[in-house]
Amino acid sequence: MKNEETVQAVESVSGVREHILDAAAQLIFQKGVKATSLNDIAQAAGISKGTLYYYYRAKEDIVYDITDRNMVLISEELMSWVQHSDPKASPQQLLKIVFEKLVSCGTKGRLHLSLLNDAAVKGSRLAEKFSRRYEEWRQNVREALDRILPQNREHNRALSYLILAVLDGLIVQKTCGAQDIPIDEIVDMIFAAK
Repeated sequence: MKNEETVQAVESVSGVREHILDAAAQLIFQKGVKATSLNDIAQAAGISKGTLYYYYRAKEDIVYDITDRNMVLISEELMSWVQHSDPKASPQQLLKIVFEKLVSCGTKGRLHLSLLNDAAVKGSRLAEKFSRRYEEWRQNVREALDRILPQNREHNRALSYLILAVLDGLIVQKTCGAQDIPIDEIVDMIFAAK
């Protein structure tokens, strides 16, 4: 009986956290990080400020969890897609589809970019958390490159940085309204440069 109560309590806490994050993400997407207060988040989530404070003591923690959740979701979607993709697909084909998926992920991409931009204050606790998470993401890209380009291992570290830099730039451009981003040509240039 005690185990069932513990599981229900954990699910309840997790559910409240997710509800807070959903409300905060929507507000931050509409107003930006700086213009969104903890009071705004509590009101949007339909909870008291005390309840919000019980789960999150600072807006930075909410921002980090939203961004982390988005990065995890995007990463899981991509890794699942890569694992289930056509084994005969070339690395270029895989990268083109990954870029297309990430650039077209709409709200997640724009929210991710907005949160990263607002969190990029050097020396802040939030910036340090993002830096660690971003390095994990880059390492995941490198490991994927090592699997699909084993003959290129000595250059895959640099290629992982290049891919993330290009991806960040493409998301910025898409967020700013770019319509016809030549992803095929960009990927071809990346692979031609190796």
